[in-house]
Amino acid sequence: MRMFLSCLFAITVLSALFSAQQKKQSIVQGEVVCLTCYIAHGSKGETHAKCAAACINKGLPMGILTKDGKLLVALEDHANADAYQQLKKFAAKTVTVTGAVVSRGGVTGITVQKVNDATAVKAPSAKPTKVQYVCPMGCIPPQDKPGNCPKCGMKLVEKK
Repeated sequence: MRMFLSCLFAITVLSALFSAQQKKQSIVQGEVVCLTCYIAHGSKGETHAKCAAACINKGLPMGILTKDGKLLVALEDHANADAYQQLKKFAAKTVTVTGAVVSRGGVTGITVQKVNDATAVKAPSAKPTKVQYVCPMGCIPPQDKPGNCPKCGMKLVEKK
């Protein structure tokens, strides 16, 4: 009996861990494609944008095609249907989708929880660092200008 309970406990813990791992948030970047057009004909890209938009707006399924050729089915997150609806506006565009990547029966999908236009995301610009000057003796707080310490008279040095 004790062995049975131990096994049952182990199975429950492993099942919970596996389930939690399956629901982990992921960020996927790729092109929004009409699954019918892409799988049946290989259609994608800007030359296929009008057709993809028409198909998706008719209700045909869509997916995210990553740069490395992986295809994920776009799945509506029932708790956040707006994000899935927003994805429809990006037919043939590159997007960044946040959601849980899930697989079943050989099919992999992503529950669409957040969508960003990947072309609109800019790399953060390097901010110029503001130079500050400090007293070597630590008499005063950092200053914006060079000079001498008003307390001890030592020359302020650039803070590193």
